[in-house]
This record gives sequence, C-alpha cells and structure tokens, in this order.
Amino acid sequence: MTPVATSTPNSKRSPDGSPTGGCAADDIAASLEAIVAKRGAAYIRESSEEQGEGFSPGAQRKKIYDWAKDNGIEIVEEYCDLHSAWRKSDARPEFQRLMSDAANGKFDIVLVFHSSRFARNQAQARHYKGLLRDTLGIKVVSVTQPVGDDPTEPSTFIAESINDMFDEYYSVSLSFWVRNGLAEKARQGYLVGLLPWGYIRNPETKLAVPHPWRAPLVLQMFQRYDTGQESDRTLAAWLNSKGARTAKDREFTADTVRDMLRNAAYCGYVSGMRDISKTIKGLHEPIVPEDLFDRVQERRAYRATVKQPSPPSDEYLLRKLLRCERCDARMHGTRGSNPPIRRYLCSGRRHGQGCEQPIVKAEPLEHQLADWLQGFQPDSDLRALVLDKITEQAGRENEGPDRRGELAEQLRRLQDLYLLGDLTKPQYIMRRQAVQDELERLQPCPDPMLSEAEEVLANFASFWERETAPAERHRLLATLFEKIWQESGRVVAIKPQPPFAPYFQAICLNRRNQTRIDRCHERERRDSNPRPPA
Repeated sequence: MTPVATSTPNSKRSPDGSPTGGCAADDIAASLEAIVAKRGAAYIRESSEEQGEGFSPGAQRKKIYDWAKDNGIEIVEEYCDLHSAWRKSDARPEFQRLMSDAANGKFDIVLVFHSSRFARNQAQARHYKGLLRDTLGIKVVSVTQPVGDDPTEPSTFIAESINDMFDEYYSVSLSFWVRNGLAEKARQGYLVGLLPWGYIRNPETKLAVPHPWRAPLVLQMFQRYDTGQESDRTLAAWLNSKGARTAKDREFTADTVRDMLRNAAYCGYVSGMRDISKTIKGLHEPIVPEDLFDRVQERRAYRATVKQPSPPSDEYLLRKLLRCERCDARMHGTRGSNPPIRRYLCSGRRHGQGCEQPIVKAEPLEHQLADWLQGFQPDSDLRALVLDKITEQAGRENEGPDRRGELAEQLRRLQDLYLLGDLTKPQYIMRRQAVQDELERLQPCPDPMLSEAEEVLANFASFWERETAPAERHRLLATLFEKIWQESGRVVAIKPQPPFAPYFQAICLNRRNQTRIDRCHERERRDSNPRPPA
C-alpha cells in the first residue's frame, strides 16, 4: 500500500513555486506562526451601506483586537475613518496618517477587519500594499480572511487578488443599482439626493416641502433678480445680510446663487443643480412660479451674451463725483422708470449693504449745483480772504507763526539796542535788513494755478450756457470738484479740487454769510467741505 504524503513546514516546492504536498490551511497557520512583529496598527473604516452586515466600527474593532491578542500583537495605534463618502484612499485623512506613521516605523503590521476596509479598488489596494510590504517591510493582514502572510506565494497571491476583485465588483455593482434606483424615483417625481436650499423632507410622506423661512427668501431672490437691478454677487450679499447660511453653514457666494437660480426644482420639476431642463414634473410644491423662473433664465441668457463694453454714459453730469451722504458710497446713474428718467442710485443700497438712501432724480441735483456756481463771482473781498487763507496754509507748511513771532521780537530788540547806543546805525541797519529778508522769505509764494482757477469761476456762467453737451459740462464739473455729497435729492457738501480749494474755503471764512459758516463747521468731519446754499 502506497503511503499517503503528509504536509510539513519543509515541504518541497515544484519548479513553478506550488507546494508539492500538504493543505492550504496548514501552510497559512505555519506562515502566521512566523509573524514575529509585536507592534500592530488597527485600521477601521465605516461603510454606511454595510452597517447591518457586521461591518460597523465597533464590530471591526472587536474582531481586530481579539485577533491581535490571540496572536501576541500589541496594538500601538488605531486609525478610524468614520465617513462613508471617503471612498478613495487619497481622501481618507486617517488612512494617510497611517501611511505617514508607517514611513516613520511606528508599527510592523497593519490589521484590518476585511480587505474591503483597506480599499475597494484593486489598483489602489495593490499600490498601497506594495508600499507597505515591499518598501517599508510592513505586513498587511485581514483578520477575517486568512489567505496567508507571504504574498509571493501563488496561493496567497491568487486568494488576495480574488478578494480585491470581489471588493471592487461589489462597489461597482452597488453604485450601479443605487443609481438606477434613484433614477426611477426621480422618474416618479421625487427629489432625490440632497434637497435644494429652501426645501426640507417631510418625515411622513418623504416628499420635499418648502422650508418655513428659507422658501420666502428663495422667492424674493428670484423676484429681485427679475428686476434687472441685481446680480449673483449682490444677491449673495443680500442673503448674507439676512443671516442666511448654506446647507454647510457657510456664507453665500455668487457661485452658490448662480446654481440656485438655474435649478428648475424651485418651479416644481425634478432636476439637478445647474439644470434648467423641465422634463419631469415633480410631486413637491414649487416655491417659484414657472413664469418667473422662465423670465430669470431669459435675463441670464441675455446677460451671458458677449457684448463689447460700452463707455460710461455722458448723460449723467455727476457720474464718478456724486456720493451718498448716509454711507459715503458712490451713486450710479440708472434708468428704471417708464418713460425712462435719469436717476442716481446709491451703490451701497444696490449691493444690499443696508443703506436706505432713496433713488433721486438727476436733473434737480445738477441744476442746483449749476445755479450755485453761476452766481459765484470772486470779488475783491473774496480775493483778500483767499490770499489770507493761502498765507495761513503756507505759514503752517513752513515754520509758521512761531518763527515770525521770533523775528518780530528780534526787530524790537535791535531797535532797543540802537536806542540805548549799544549798536551803531550801520550795524542796526545791517541786522534789521537780515531779519526783514527772512520775514519776506516766510511769505507764501504765489500759486500759478490760482489765477486760472479764478478765471474759470468768474467765467463759469458763460461757459455753462455756451457748452450744452453733457460731456463738456461733466468735464467742467470734474475740473472743479473731487467729490459731491447728496441727501434725499439735495447737494449737501462738496470737496473741491486742490486749485479751487482756497476759494471755497474762503466762503467758510466770510463773516457776512453766517449760514454758510455754520454749514462749513458741520462738515468738518469730511475735510471741512463747504456746502452749497439751499
């Protein structure tokens, strides 16, 4: 009788590497007994779809620790990715920390509950296992799949490869059936996946219903965009000012608003983000009327048309000059009435920054400023005030009144010394002349632009009547003023250009008009800009 061969740890191998005797279980046990590493790392990954199949984090942890205790391995570190959406290894923070610690030699073996917990992609599993085993000399063991410890053995290699293949097959198959299931639910009229902002899911009917306070904001957002005065950016600022936040508790951005305005789910259809197609009528209640949604899409399509940028309109004489008295924001020209009338709108109000400055007509503002300037004639008294103002400014820029006082005191002392006989007449004259020369040098130099500014102001009325073109009139106002403030349709303050500043500052010093003086004092918070008369 031929004796039956028995397997031993020293069984010979065939030329192709296959064992010539024994069974796979004995080989696995022998290879596991050869593990001499005592430091182990436990890797746990959550998968929500497999929680009921024993893959919960608690079940994984218990099995790993029990196996480590039975095999004399001390778990020195635990890594746990509790997010089912982190499917790729590169996106799993705890997995990347495990690889980093492995490179630092923190452990000698990695224990996982199941091969699918390590990776569900064959390429990724082979890549990272190769890094750990071949490069770092660290073993990777699945405690519920004893396929062997040496991946170079053909039986271990084929068993591990089959496990990795079935793990990926399960992932692909699950994804396929989930997509088909969601597509069928969408075909039936249900909103699937994450609900659009403004909807919540009814726990009883599972249907999407409008949110109590978010839904009205969505409707207002569409209505404001339909006016033509809002953009994605301004609507995002408006929503943030209302205290609204996205589903991820972040501030709204122009991109977020753009996606919302292009989502047909708000008008009662089943669609995805940035999907304006209306093919499947939904079972949920619409927040936005369909005709309003269509108008918004038409306006967006018109705005998306590539146009050559046009120059600023010359019709608005105070463009780039007019400011809001309440928030100091620039006021822009706009036509929003029927028939169209030139008006100015505060940009702070337009961008949702809380300003309540009303929209004002352009013509009364421009006439008020022009009438004030046409009656402005620099007389001799005003010229004297301008000269005093320039002298005062020049004195502040130089050594100022302190130095002139010192020189005046020197002149008085020289005169006393001459009267007392301590100085001869030639000495007195020579020293007095030196002091007087320094006093003259402290006087302000004439401003070459001052005469030109005076000429422009003196001839303003004739120029305004002669040049009727809006562009020329705007150029004249921009020559005179740097900023103009208005409040409720009346000009309340101006900031002149530097060459004209002495004349307008002289108005504030003119004691013959107390009204103008008071208004100048009120405006000291903005560089003492004088106000035109009411």
